[in-house]
This record gives sequence, structure tokens and C-alpha cells, in this order.
Amino acid sequence: MRTALLMVIAVLEETYPAELARYLGSSISSVQRTLDKIEEDGLVATRSLVVRAVTLNPLFPAAKELRALLLRLAEGYPEYQRLKESRRLRPRRRNKRL
Repeated sequence: MRTALLMVIAVLEETYPAELARYLGSSISSVQRTLDKIEEDGLVATRSLVVRAVTLNPLFPAAKELRALLLRLAEGYPEYQRLKESRRLRPRRRNKRL
């Protein structure tokens, strides 16, 4: 789960736990626990907005190499590449039908 979580974070660049849980098909609580562990290890950095925003930690000693490795791994899984393409970056217009 840790590797998959890190690959999704690398592909999306910045995300939040509910989005990670949705993409990975896991519960939010298991994603939160895993994020807590890898944040303690220094691999990810979080900041509080309205929700907890998650990115790869730019202060990690091998941050560039880690990002490159994760993106290289993600190339082998087309579903990870489709994540970024299908992600909605701006809010839906008010009263717009789904």
C-alpha cells in the first residue's frame, strides 16, 4: 500500500487523503494511518488547508531521485497515468447538472 500511495502522490503532485482513498479503493482511516507513518519517515509532507494536503517532501535528502523512481514505476501502470488526466482541478459551476 505504501508504494501505491507514494506513486499516486508523485503522479498527482498534491492531493488529500479522501482523494487517495478513492483512487486506491481503501478506507480513509487506513490511508491516514499509512500517511502518518510515511510522514514520520520524512517521505511526504502535509499542510493543513481546509483538509490535509499531501505532497512528496521536498526536503527529503533524495527527493528528486524518489520522485523520478516513483514516476518511472507509475509508467508501468496505465491507471496511474489516467489519474492525472481525469482529475478535475477547478470547482464545478454552481447549479450545473451532473
